[in-house]
Amino acid sequence: MMVVVTIIAAIAGISFPAMSAGLAGIRLTSAAGSVASFLESTMNQVDRHERAAEITIVPAERAIAVYTAASMPKPAGRLVMPDGIAIEGEDPRRFLIIPGGAFPRIMISLKNDRGAHRQIEIDPVTAVPKITRGPEPK
Repeated sequence: MMVVVTIIAAIAGISFPAMSAGLAGIRLTSAAGSVASFLESTMNQVDRHERAAEITIVPAERAIAVYTAASMPKPAGRLVMPDGIAIEGEDPRRFLIIPGGAFPRIMISLKNDRGAHRQIEIDPVTAVPKITRGPEPK
């Protein structure tokens, strides 16, 4: 019985780091998809309601907010990154989206607490988000 318990403990000890790394990767991929979806939704709302909006990326708060003239001073929408996911950069960045205009070139880089990266880039011509992997941790 003691041998079986020892074997189970060894297997659990070996597999736990790999499993937690996998969960961190899934959380990062999910956050990148949420950012891409949030930006697409904002663009669609600007075109549909014909109302300009400002996208504000605040790395210190790990958040992305959308402001319109009708929603001021509160954001019309806000996306906060889950625990363990950070937006790279230090200073807040702001982008103005105008109805019927070209979507600005936005690039947001996310990283998790294990050092993995995902970059979300919006193509200004097609307004389609592209998610790429950044340099992997060593």
